[in-house]
Amino acid sequence: MTARSLSQAAALGDCMQDSASGDAAVLCAAALESMRQHALPPTPVNYAVWFEFHAGRKTGLRRVLSVALSNRRAIDSYMMAELHDLFLVDGAERQAAREARVAMRAAAERILEAGADAARYGDRLNAAAVDMEAGTQGLATLIAELAAETAALSVRSARLGEELSASGERIAELERQLAVAHQASLTDALTTLPNRRAFDSMVLEHAARAMNSGDSLCLLMIDIDHFKRVNDAWGHAVGDAVIRLVAATLAQTRPDTGRAARYGGEEFALLMPATPLPEAAAHGERLRAALAARRISLRANAAPIGSITVSVGIARYEPGEAIDRWIERADAALYGAKRDGRNRVVVLEAAAEDLAAAS
Repeated sequence: MTARSLSQAAALGDCMQDSASGDAAVLCAAALESMRQHALPPTPVNYAVWFEFHAGRKTGLRRVLSVALSNRRAIDSYMMAELHDLFLVDGAERQAAREARVAMRAAAERILEAGADAARYGDRLNAAAVDMEAGTQGLATLIAELAAETAALSVRSARLGEELSASGERIAELERQLAVAHQASLTDALTTLPNRRAFDSMVLEHAARAMNSGDSLCLLMIDIDHFKRVNDAWGHAVGDAVIRLVAATLAQTRPDTGRAARYGGEEFALLMPATPLPEAAAHGERLRAALAARRISLRANAAPIGSITVSVGIARYEPGEAIDRWIERADAALYGAKRDGRNRVVVLEAAAEDLAAAS
């Protein structure tokens, strides 16, 4: 059974388990109603995401989906699949961590066993010394018994050394796997940009730095215009190629200090530390123009697809502002760019109430 299947089964199991408290019927009904409202097919993945959203147990999932809902973003099966993989699937990193814990516990048990053997051997030596003083046992017999005990301990120690060596090699391998899995868990497989999970860490890190330094920190939210049309007209392979093109352009044009990430679906994020708002807006415009100027076509037959445009929303972090609120403002600016016709950059200054809350 795959990790995704297991998480789906877990959601259904939670539904059955919660039924004892009477919550399951409410959560199940809410999940089904959310799927109906957003015209989503009643698949296990969609159900699991909405069930956990309404249950409120996955704070990251609830926050991300709440921001999308508050800004009236399109909620489709692609977003559901990404949220499911990001927040509900038990990935390779967790599996490697579990295996490492098991290996370390086994090694610890072997060391404790060796300590017990050594303690028993010490007790036997003390007993032999007492017997020798009392003369209750022949010296030859004592020496023979001690030789047998020593040989047995030597065999056990050699075996323990081999087992500990194998455990050490296994732990080192698991450590390597864990590092690889951790890096993979922070990387978007399609674009190789940092993913949403990595972005969540980056945004906290840079907001803290901005609080300490007083430097301006800007966030650009970038969304591909009419992406669904591209998928519908040309297929998902072309859609993936378009996402990679935008990601590559974003990575190539960003400042050295800029931190780009794939935020989800056809949306990207760019953090610009130590960057005033007008400068961030100018960069957003350069990125928009660079993409709009490109003409793309199918590799197989050179059939023209046309130009790819993006809408960009920008907000500056206000020291002390809640991170969620800052992202909501940038996302609201992005929605404004969409509403005003797309293929444009919109900057949203902090409202007076936001500044008051941050102070």
